[in-house]
Amino acid sequence: MTATAAESSTRTETGKTLFTIWAEGFAATGEAETAWQLNESPIEAESLDDAVHQYVGASDSRHLFHRRNDGTWTYWGCRLFDNESDARGAFG
Repeated sequence: MTATAAESSTRTETGKTLFTIWAEGFAATGEAETAWQLNESPIEAESLDDAVHQYVGASDSRHLFHRRNDGTWTYWGCRLFDNESDARGAFG
C-alpha cells in the first residue's frame, strides 16, 4: 500500500505514523460509491494493519471488516488503503 508524496503519512514524535484509512469504491446490486475515508481523525500506529486493528476495535461495525490471508483488509468487501489515490484505483 503506497502513498503519493502529496498524501504521505506523517510521523509522530514516538516514531509511529498517522494513518487515514480509505475504502475503495464499489458498484454492486444497483448501488455505487466512489472511494471514501473511514476515520475522521488520523490513527497513530506502526502500520496500516495496526491502524485498521485499532479502528475495528472501536467500531460498532467490526463484524463487517475482514482480514484476508494475504494481509489485506476489507470492509463490506471493499479493500482498505492508506491513501485516497490507491483507494480510487478500481472505481474512482
